[in-house]
Amino acid sequence: MRRAHGRTATTRIALISAATAAVLGLGGLQAGSAAAEGRTPADRTAAAGAATEATAGHKALSSFTVAFPAAPYRTHNIARAVELINGAVVQPGEIWSFNQAVGERTEENGFVDGIMINDGRYVKSPGGGVSAVATTMFNAMFFAGLKPVEYGAHSFYIERYPEGREATVAWGTLDLRWQNDSGHPVTVRASSTGTSVTVTLLGTKKYDEIKATKGPRTHITPPGKLTATGPTCEAQTPLEGFDVSVDRVFLQGGHEVGRETFRTHYTPRDEVTCVPESPTATPGATAPAGSGASATPVAPGTPAAPTSPTTPATPTASGTQGAPASPAATSAAPFPNLG
Repeated sequence: MRRAHGRTATTRIALISAATAAVLGLGGLQAGSAAAEGRTPADRTAAAGAATEATAGHKALSSFTVAFPAAPYRTHNIARAVELINGAVVQPGEIWSFNQAVGERTEENGFVDGIMINDGRYVKSPGGGVSAVATTMFNAMFFAGLKPVEYGAHSFYIERYPEGREATVAWGTLDLRWQNDSGHPVTVRASSTGTSVTVTLLGTKKYDEIKATKGPRTHITPPGKLTATGPTCEAQTPLEGFDVSVDRVFLQGGHEVGRETFRTHYTPRDEVTCVPESPTATPGATAPAGSGASATPVAPGTPAAPTSPTTPATPTASGTQGAPASPAATSAAPFPNLG
């Protein structure tokens, strides 16, 4: 079994299918402090002091930026999520959780409705866009050499994200979590603009360099074609499904000292055309004869059974539907995905 500086190449991953719909997209504006709602000025001052002390003398372990097309809901929701994670200090051995840091994506928590993926289709749901922050954090964690604990990819591939290196979240069901196994405190710095979001992790470097190498797409599956009616219909462009592997390569003194493989499975993104609803038509979706596609693409599907944390032979982002997953075998199974 391959090891990364004494750590087994397999990282424990808990990938959980969700019955909860999750929102698709990215976004952001300049974000202010990391203080969550309800924290007093004294709390914020103490948190800022702790962050300053923790990062004194520390350098950037990694910094990653994701760009996205501007949209008002993305701008708002990403700015809110960035505000809630910025300034967090993760002590050695501690686990950072996206859902714990950001909280439920509700109006009361400062989020607005956006677009999500549910049962392989775009639909509206609160918190649309926050997966841009999850994907950016995932890549910052990846290139910092920290240990992934739980994450999952979108069900189908979204072109603006790196293939095999992206993450989605769903409140109460799918989280993005990583453990600080660097031996030193790690501080989160997050910011956003109208078209990008950046996450920088500060700490003490364990490796000289970390690279990503991506393999070719395999097991390519063509998308279907669907037509749909009704107010819930969202048009959707087609994209093939495929599998892809990404290696995380650890370098020290110019030499490779470890390698981890992350495998991801993406389902096809069916083409969806929204047509006017006739007076006698029943809202829903119809599939053309011979397309092999579902006749009800807008209705939520039944998610896969939850999986429990496991320590398989390789790292993954999301598990095969109904089966345990590892950090090397990411499956973007068709459960609802956020952002």
